[in-house]
Amino acid sequence: MNRGDPIPPDVRSRLMDFRAELGNHPDRRAHDGYSRIATEQAIEGGLEGNAAIGALIADPDGLVILVERNRMFVPRFRSDFHAEMVLLTRYENQHGNQGDLRGHTLVTSLEPCEMCMIRIINSGVTNTLYVASDVGKGGITGPNTLAPHWARLAEPQNFAPADCSPRIADIALEAFQVTIGGIVDKMMARRLPR
Repeated sequence: MNRGDPIPPDVRSRLMDFRAELGNHPDRRAHDGYSRIATEQAIEGGLEGNAAIGALIADPDGLVILVERNRMFVPRFRSDFHAEMVLLTRYENQHGNQGDLRGHTLVTSLEPCEMCMIRIINSGVTNTLYVASDVGKGGITGPNTLAPHWARLAEPQNFAPADCSPRIADIALEAFQVTIGGIVDKMMARRLPR
């Protein structure tokens, strides 16, 4: 699969099914609303040809102020455009030196990778919630430990799974799983001789 290739019909169909199911999902648990929004963004990213990961920032009053999704391949290749990175870059560009994230919450559809974890720590956002765990592979539950300086910076921050419906978490993980194979293929195509 090359960069401009269409999304395979089976992947598109699964993502569309997930989108419809989320649209009908009642918000019963504390973080269902945030989790649903982040996962809807993930699905939109997957439908565009990116990895299905979405994220949002909520202000200290709980109002969602910014949403984003993975944009690594579309509209153009940017290896750093993971959902959390795009989200934080937009926030920081909009707020400049006044962009203090104390009291804010970042919600991501999938546990952040190690690269995004460091960016989240650097941002100073108070709370980070993840909808689906990437057990043993993510930046929170993964096998690596933070260097002492990163661990110190992260001390006042909270990292935890979102209190959301298990079905929303399943959809978030499944959406990622149905898109990641195509993303790896695109990445491999960038490494092979022309």
